[in-house]
Amino acid sequence: MSRELIINVDDIGIHLGAVAAAIETIVRGVAASGSVMVVCPGTAAALEFLSDRPEVPVGVHLTLTADFPGTPWTALTAGASISEEDDLSASSSGSACWPEPRLQKLRRSSVLRSRRCCRPGIQPTHLDWHGLADGGREDIFELTLALAEEYGTGIRAWTDHGRANLRARGLRAQDQPFLDSFTLPLADKQATFLDRIQCLPDGMSEWALHPAEPHPDDQGAQVRLTDHELLLAASTRQVLQEEQIVVTGHGDPALRTPAAPTHDRGPTPATGAPNTRPS
Repeated sequence: MSRELIINVDDIGIHLGAVAAAIETIVRGVAASGSVMVVCPGTAAALEFLSDRPEVPVGVHLTLTADFPGTPWTALTAGASISEEDDLSASSSGSACWPEPRLQKLRRSSVLRSRRCCRPGIQPTHLDWHGLADGGREDIFELTLALAEEYGTGIRAWTDHGRANLRARGLRAQDQPFLDSFTLPLADKQATFLDRIQCLPDGMSEWALHPAEPHPDDQGAQVRLTDHELLLAASTRQVLQEEQIVVTGHGDPALRTPAAPTHDRGPTPATGAPNTRPS
């Protein structure tokens, strides 16, 4: 069985340092796709940069929470789409669902964010979520999946529930627990990263990295800077080649077409990570 690895660049446009540097890792590095945040200080610069590069596959990084205190992010619906009251981190288990009017507000906001990314030269490849795996709750993932089907895009599924939904539709889903680069230790990060590549299990895996240049409001700046270095490093490309790992991204049409029949996979592997990114 082959080893496939989706390497996706998350948080494009979260600030101005996450525009050219982030997209560089797709154009020149080993990343294969990216996700644009359309409510952030770097959004306009990212969309302008990408509009001249239609070959760069990017999706929409749907966003409910602002990361930087004192740096407001732009709401795209009437009222506050991104506010403290809309922060799902306290109720991401899915047991306490929003009432239907709030879910509809979320849907409307997500539609507007997806449309903002649709401009000449940019055709979103997929939908995914910032900081909350699959939106943090099953009902929100299902809402997102319906939007992806409506607009003909792919969707990232990280949780057991999300992957089961894709497989039930005959679509491919990753076989292994996802990796978010914010969970990697900074000490000996390069050695850890290369070891992870060498030990990659069979099947399809997905890693989300967050390359960027430093920004004064970004407490994760060191994570982003080292991600940038790793994705451009010759050693990373060499190990991927030596291990014969097929690197792919969310622009791959195979992720949006029915999968070939397979033998029973057995139980879906646990994600090995909570629905929210470590702070």
